[in-house]
Amino acid sequence: MSIPEYHGAPDLHEEQEDLVRNRRHLPLRERLLRHAALTDRSTLDASAEDGKVVQMITSAAFNLANHDREHSTAAGPIRPDSLTTNSTLPQLRAYIRQEYAAHQRAPARQNGPKL
Repeated sequence: MSIPEYHGAPDLHEEQEDLVRNRRHLPLRERLLRHAALTDRSTLDASAEDGKVVQMITSAAFNLANHDREHSTAAGPIRPDSLTTNSTLPQLRAYIRQEYAAHQRAPARQNGPKL
């Protein structure tokens, strides 16, 4: 499944290794964002009925959204406070994807390494 927001994203295995290797050197929001995107990307083929997948995505999306809400760091039209316990898996994924895409487009990332 091709997700436009993840075009140019590193290989899943590379991304996981980079997050583990550099976690102490990354800003908290970047860690939360990259973890959420990695979780989303690694579960694309999983069933939406899989409780473990739902919990993983929910946790990752809410960790990112909570940080964004507290620090006013959300970048897209889906606001972090719009996510609720009733949010669907597609809504949670959409939030993660919009934030990942915005991060990739950010001027500071243009000359730096891609996530």
